[in-house]
Amino acid sequence: MREKSRTNRLFERISCFFVIALTAFAVAQSSGAAENNSADAIVDKLQKNYDATVDFVADFRQETEVKTLNRSLKSSGKLSFKRPGKMLWRYDEPKGQFVLADGKHLYFYQPEQNQVIKSPLKNAFRGDIPLSFLLGLGNLKKDFNATLKASEDNQYVLRLEPKGEAGGFTEILLGVNKTSFDIVWVSVRDAASNLTTVRFSAMRKGVGLKDSLFDAQIPKGADVVELGQ
Repeated sequence: MREKSRTNRLFERISCFFVIALTAFAVAQSSGAAENNSADAIVDKLQKNYDATVDFVADFRQETEVKTLNRSLKSSGKLSFKRPGKMLWRYDEPKGQFVLADGKHLYFYQPEQNQVIKSPLKNAFRGDIPLSFLLGLGNLKKDFNATLKASEDNQYVLRLEPKGEAGGFTEILLGVNKTSFDIVWVSVRDAASNLTTVRFSAMRKGVGLKDSLFDAQIPKGADVVELGQ
């Protein structure tokens, strides 16, 4: 029972990684509706910027402030994304760790335990976020209110407030470059007040990623723990 509980907590962390990246992509495909004209104009430009984006690659640095442990967890690596719903987070730190979405399942590999956690995408989240949103095809107007939180020297900060439970997330903030209208960072706070921030750099769009990149490769000898089958 203790092992199952620990595995479920780990999988909740995976879900957080997934919603962050899909939020960064799906916000650009939303209708652009917001509570004021400034936020509306920014989201419109985001939409134009990302509408033609079939895939992208980027470096990422991630920091999670874990409230219950009173500590920060840091990691970094490379992210590859391809519409719809295919994604690979390959970590340089912790070395060898990866999170993979192949369009049907979500995989999380922990090298220190030589274990892969696997679940259907539709079961990857608590709450009622639509499957279309998880796949980067949804309309955020249905689930979020968008406002302009700040306008700094080189970026806008958009706040997305869930209209409902939204899978346990209480707030999502996006940092948007004023010149390129690329999303440079995403910050997500969950219901337990844990804060996860991911910063993107060296982003390249339309690189022609092959579907085979997102084929699940289970490391030799790894145990596979299947959740929600």
